Amino acid sequence: MVIPSHPTTHGGVERVIESASATRSVLSEIFSAKRLPTYVLGVTIMAVVTATERALDAVSTGFALEWAILSAVALLTFGLLAGVILRGTKASQGWLATRAAAVRAERADRTLWNTALRDPRVMNDILVAQGRADALRDEAAPAMRTSMSVRDDGLAALAPWPQATRYY
Repeated sequence: MVIPSHPTTHGGVERVIESASATRSVLSEIFSAKRLPTYVLGVTIMAVVTATERALDAVSTGFALEWAILSAVALLTFGLLAGVILRGTKASQGWLATRAAAVRAERADRTLWNTALRDPRVMNDILVAQGRADALRDEAAPAMRTSMSVRDDGLAALAPWPQATRYY
């Protein structure tokens, strides 16, 4: 008896998957975080131009004059605010990224501590690691103090006490 083989793929399904993948890549590029400062600048310029256009509606100007005024306002807004808005938005993104990393680390520490409270093996690992860190700190601290405040002048045989470093 021959078992009929059924195709495992379908041309239409493959095309839909390929187009969904292409759409996702295009949208991820459009909405990427690196483009946010540019979008904020564009929205700011549009807001200023729109406010200017509303003000010009109150005054009867011709199309050409209104177009010239709006173009000048858009260019001035871009020239005056581009650096400020781009730097401010990038700084905000950096601050938010740092804050998010701190929140993630705090959440991970809290989760680890809650796990350690329930599992004595994890608590033991934490205590051993803290003990090692304290031992390393105690070993490194005198060496750092000595190397930073005492210099070897080659006279240790004549004067066995440490000589203070002179900074002149």
